[in-house]
Amino acid sequence: MDFLREFAPYISMGLSLAGLVAMILASTVKTKSMGLILTFVFFGNFLVATSYLLDGNNNGAACCYIGAAQTLINFFFEKNKKPIPMWLVGIYAITIVAINVGVMSEMLDLLAIIASLTFIMCIGQDNASKYRFWTIVNMVLWITYDILKGSYAALFTHVSLLLFTVLGKLIHDRKRDKQGM
Repeated sequence: MDFLREFAPYISMGLSLAGLVAMILASTVKTKSMGLILTFVFFGNFLVATSYLLDGNNNGAACCYIGAAQTLINFFFEKNKKPIPMWLVGIYAITIVAINVGVMSEMLDLLAIIASLTFIMCIGQDNASKYRFWTIVNMVLWITYDILKGSYAALFTHVSLLLFTVLGKLIHDRKRDKQGM
């Protein structure tokens, strides 16, 4: 047990880095299919959630594990080419609020709830451009939370992801806007 405590920060950073790679791929991949993006988002959220858990940040972990589950559900809707029903989005929102209020330790954790609610917008998009836009909004909220909470492994992940998402938006979405003119 002491071994885990001693190496927990390194394991946490490793998980965050692996999550970062998955999320970078989700934000920069050029694809018309949200299925591939959602696959990367699922793995990224799961790994970052585990990093939060090792740091003792139960609220961040809960948000990201819920996000991973939502992404997996949305993946199956995307795979079957069915729209995500509004009642399911409502269940996502209620679940985020209920579980996070249950593990909330301070008022700052409300920011994690708000960030998680914007994540619903990220994974609910029907194209990569809209996904990238909502990811930028989501990352700004998570970065603020990470700074205030002192979750530095997750902060590194979220800052890097923000930069790569902006880069993906500039590369892929700007070209499409020019072609659409």
